[in-house]
Amino acid sequence: MLSASTIFAWVAIFGSYVAYKVYNFLIKQRVDNYGKKTVAISGCDSGFGRLLAVRLVKQGVPVIAGVLKKENGESLKKEVNTPSLLTFGILNVANDESVKEFVKLVEKTVENRGLWGVVANAGILGNSGPDDWLSAQDYINTMQVNTFGVMRFIQGLKKFVKKQEGRVVIISSISGRTPRPTVGPYCVSKHAVEAYADVIRHELIDFNVSVHLLEPGFFTTNITQTATNDLDAVWERLDDETKKEYGKEFYDDYKNSRFSRLSHCADDLNPVIDAYDHALLGKYPKTRYWVGWDTILFYIPLATLPTFAQDWFISFQRCSRPVPASMKNHH
Repeated sequence: MLSASTIFAWVAIFGSYVAYKVYNFLIKQRVDNYGKKTVAISGCDSGFGRLLAVRLVKQGVPVIAGVLKKENGESLKKEVNTPSLLTFGILNVANDESVKEFVKLVEKTVENRGLWGVVANAGILGNSGPDDWLSAQDYINTMQVNTFGVMRFIQGLKKFVKKQEGRVVIISSISGRTPRPTVGPYCVSKHAVEAYADVIRHELIDFNVSVHLLEPGFFTTNITQTATNDLDAVWERLDDETKKEYGKEFYDDYKNSRFSRLSHCADDLNPVIDAYDHALLGKYPKTRYWVGWDTILFYIPLATLPTFAQDWFISFQRCSRPVPASMKNHH
């Protein structure tokens, strides 16, 4: 005769299996009428935004793409398999007037139909380095795109999404959950955009509009590929006292370590596009999408730890970091 503990174990295993099968079934369910579900996307010049636009059009979803440069919109229109489903407009989310013009384009395109989805995808890294090297303006410049740009874009287009009781999708980053030393402006902008997403998610429930957040780890995009481009300018503008405090050796080691870390970014961008796709077209979308094995296995667990434990792990992760010249005798 089976013991009670054995029976309980088998029931738990069977229950887990059934739960997994039900979850798997539900997660694969899709909405219908793709042709009536227009989606507006910012940041379609390259990377995630461009790939998402191409995929949606391939599935028969009309797309209104925001691009910084006209030639990028024209090349995107040539790239999609059904050009008639793609409309593009010039969009700089850091500029109020540019966003207003894009809103007019959306209104003209969708008329009274409204939008099914708004995807706030545009983002930049901005200046980086130790906070001693940065100014408040560096933080403001990054937030103009990553935070205020998201707000401008969504606030301008919310009225269209309400008409279809659709979805707002925002890309953040795992840097919006855990601190990334020497990437202050980017982290601050992403922490802020996560808070904004949480606030409007609760507010838009009253209009049957849902809000979904992507939290990807490190993927190879224009943001990561250009992450060291501005470091020289940041270093050169420092006053002599700060340069002496850190030393040229620190700067060179720091820059090399940035190159080294960026070489480990994931090259396959499809997991992020899959998450975007599900947030927009899945019948039962998730509130948050954790994208990338680094996010799932390390950064999300790290974010749940007490602060002292987070600090220990981050310090351990940075144990080979360069030391400022003025502190070398202290280490």
